[in-house]
Amino acid sequence: MSENRKQVELAKQTLQVFADHGEDFADRRHVVHYFYGGNFEGLGSALRELGYSVSETVKNDGVVAERHEAIGEEWRTTTLMALCELADTYDVEYDGWEAAMTRQKVEPEPEEPVRRGLFSKLFGKGG
Repeated sequence: MSENRKQVELAKQTLQVFADHGEDFADRRHVVHYFYGGNFEGLGSALRELGYSVSETVKNDGVVAERHEAIGEEWRTTTLMALCELADTYDVEYDGWEAAMTRQKVEPEPEEPVRRGLFSKLFGKGG
């Protein structure tokens, strides 16, 4: 197994953190991938063809690829595996990924709208 493919196994733990926080894996979220060394110019071109937004790292020694996608077990074993294999093809180190947690605590809506200000006094609407 290549060093890059180890990231697929490591992703199990990260996905468990998402599950522990009640995340819905059907939700699309912002996902960022990090690649260093090797032929990152070629890798960047290949990633753009796959629909990723690609930029150079701060030190110009790799690329950052990002897009919105649903993560989860199927994503881990297909998309993530494919990215690791692509990194192997270009002799690039795949340094992992991060994703936004999208689920937020939802505050209950008030039963009666709060009415404030002159607008609400004149027109009877909240504002």
